[in-house]
Amino acid sequence: MAGLVLVLDYDGTVAEDDMLDRVANHFGDPELFRALDAELDGGTMTLHEVIRREFEAVRAPREEVVAWTVEHTRLRPGLRELLALAREREWRLVVLSSGFHELIEPVLEAHGLAEVELVANHVSPGPDGWRASFRDEEPCAVCGEPCKRATLAQVVGDADATVAYVGDGYSDRCAAEAADLRFARAALARWLEARGVAHSTYEDFFQVANTILTVSP
Repeated sequence: MAGLVLVLDYDGTVAEDDMLDRVANHFGDPELFRALDAELDGGTMTLHEVIRREFEAVRAPREEVVAWTVEHTRLRPGLRELLALAREREWRLVVLSSGFHELIEPVLEAHGLAEVELVANHVSPGPDGWRASFRDEEPCAVCGEPCKRATLAQVVGDADATVAYVGDGYSDRCAAEAADLRFARAALARWLEARGVAHSTYEDFFQVANTILTVSP
């Protein structure tokens, strides 16, 4: 498929678990984590507000958190094969995350995937709490809160490109709706299904690759 941009979420997608949540829960305040998660589900806080508050409770040194994250992250099966296929077919593959470069890059490097194009947020670790900074702070005209849709448009750039989006959760909702092809699992699949938005389900990247090849052999 000429001009395909394949965009992968990270937490819960590239990484089998939501490592952003696991880090916030493990190194932060579990009770606060649960309370903030309920605020997000109830629509009383934005995702950025929740992430910012969760990581303000993290006090551990960066090296300790990074080492734990690298040790506990499992990458979803088929990722290497999908990367190889993207290179062969000249698809652009981008990992677009609501998480942090500082936690994702060491994992990719540990798995020999440092060349993967990554667009993420940043965090400044400190003994008085980790401080998050986000790419986009302007509310989205579609969903009403800062989200990945604007970043997706900036990343893709070419209005004629075909965009395939692969995700699993809350942060992927608005961006997935803006894509041409959607691959969803877990909460994102339930969200798209409820809204009648066409998508393909997946549990590994082999399924994603096979579906794309079916659309464009």
